[in-house]
Amino acid sequence: MANQTENYKLTKPLASEFYDVEVQNGNMDKIDAALKENADGIKNLQDGQKNKADLVNGKVPAEQLPEMNYDQKGTAESKVKTHNEDEEAHPYLLGQINTCVKAAQNAQDAADAALEAVNSIAFTINVVPTQNGTLTYNGQAQSPSWNSYDPNALTLGGVTTGTNAGTYTATFTPKEKYQWSDGSKTAREVTWTIGRASMPVPSQSGSLTYTGAAQSPTWANYDSGKMTLGGTTSGTNAGSYNATFTPRANYKWNDGTTNAKTVAWTIGKAAGSLSLNKSSIDLNVGKQTDTITVTRAGDGVISAVSSTPSVASVSVSGNVVTVTAKANGNATVTVSVAAGTNHTAPASKTCSVKVTYPTRTLSENSWATIRQVSSAGQGANYWAVGDMKPITINGKVGNTTFSNLSINVFILGFNHNASKEGSNRIHFQIGKSGNTPVALCDAQYNSGQSGNGYFNWNPNNSNSGGWKSCYKRTTLYGNSGTPTSPVSNSLIAALPADLRAVMQPVTKYTDNVGNNTGNVQSNVTSTTDYLFDLAEFEVFGTRNYANSYEKNYQLQYDYYKAGNSKVAYKHSAVSTAVRWGLRSPNYGDFYYFVVVWTDGSYNNTGAYYSGGLRPGFAA
Repeated sequence: MANQTENYKLTKPLASEFYDVEVQNGNMDKIDAALKENADGIKNLQDGQKNKADLVNGKVPAEQLPEMNYDQKGTAESKVKTHNEDEEAHPYLLGQINTCVKAAQNAQDAADAALEAVNSIAFTINVVPTQNGTLTYNGQAQSPSWNSYDPNALTLGGVTTGTNAGTYTATFTPKEKYQWSDGSKTAREVTWTIGRASMPVPSQSGSLTYTGAAQSPTWANYDSGKMTLGGTTSGTNAGSYNATFTPRANYKWNDGTTNAKTVAWTIGKAAGSLSLNKSSIDLNVGKQTDTITVTRAGDGVISAVSSTPSVASVSVSGNVVTVTAKANGNATVTVSVAAGTNHTAPASKTCSVKVTYPTRTLSENSWATIRQVSSAGQGANYWAVGDMKPITINGKVGNTTFSNLSINVFILGFNHNASKEGSNRIHFQIGKSGNTPVALCDAQYNSGQSGNGYFNWNPNNSNSGGWKSCYKRTTLYGNSGTPTSPVSNSLIAALPADLRAVMQPVTKYTDNVGNNTGNVQSNVTSTTDYLFDLAEFEVFGTRNYANSYEKNYQLQYDYYKAGNSKVAYKHSAVSTAVRWGLRSPNYGDFYYFVVVWTDGSYNNTGAYYSGGLRPGFAA
């Protein structure tokens, strides 16, 4: 800041400041006003003392009074003037006046000196102009403002306007009556700048989730006109990627740097999914392992755990879980999928497992279990020929009603004659009461009946059509239907539902012509039966009355081959032996079918005779 004089506060420019005409004019105005004020003061003082005397106690001293003689006109005026100008006459007043005059003269001298000093520096420029403040790139042309720049003293040249961020050079040249402080008048170069505009570093806007297709993020604070985008800008798999952003020429980051910034962006994992192709598994001796096919999104590792490994163990290969039975019981298999490359871990899924192994006591096992064992061909590994299991016969069979009749069935053989009759079957026969062989008998046992509904082969007393066409096979037993859709009032319909559910068809070979046609091979054909009478050869191991070609398609059952008794008793009177029918017609007769006689030997009886029923079946 400029200094000022002590008395009149005249402005004294500093050596570093430019000459300013306004400052000089202001100083001159102050000097002029001071001189005028002093001059006016002196005049007023002089005017005020005219015609006045010095007073002492309000009176003019006697020595100052004029003599009272009258002089000529003008004399008094002359004497007063002389008196007023006499320093001795008014020593105090004139002293004051002289002091004021001296002070005014001193002021004039100071003003003249100040004016001379100002005039001596007004044409010297002591400071080269510099850029005042800063400029920031805004896309428009800009010019700087200048410190210490007087357009009256300096000519501005060079580059005075710019748009892009950078450094520019302006020039300042002293005008005609001006020079630099070193006495030179050459142009001085001065640099000025436009700074880069600041901007924030971009960041990923929103989120991306794996879709299986390439994706690119959107960016917050990204302007392609201000920066260039590089690095990894698209991706397919879930994960983190790095993009780069580099400011263009007119921009910088908010932290002032201009180098490339690395910005991470991500693709999130998609929600995982998991499904199993089954929710429950039943394992048994016939099916000791089973598999669960796992379907999941992505490549997450599949794992499986059994709640009870002692009942069912698990193993995993690829997307297949293998469950292996170990012991009777229940277990739960939990299947999980870990998070994969592109998917999160889904919720686990479960599959219930039931393991049913047979016991070695036939009667303790359900018919479903027995069928599982037989379908696996494992029956002989658990049970023996002759082993029994109770069933309940309930319902009307022909004209006879059975009311919850408990009777045992027993094993005749395992996989009997499998190549012709069917594999993986256990053959049973009805029946026994306790350990006593019995046959089902109606009220007309051992009498000829020409009406339907009785336990005979045919009510017309003919063996024509053999086993295939007889009334007993199709209607009384119900082979014209199936166990799941049985013929009304048939023996199949009266059997327990759980037994009927596992009964298997058996292919039986028999003389299906009869009618006294003799031993003709072509008479022996097959039927598919669920309940069947045994053939002569199947019981006795020899043929006597049957077509001699039947035995070529038959095998003796192991139960009878082992020498077990062939004698059967009436189911309702277990002390009464009865004959029970076989399916083989007598090859040389029109009427007879072969029977097991009351003493256990083979014999014949007429087709319309009611006899004991001891049919076989397979499970």
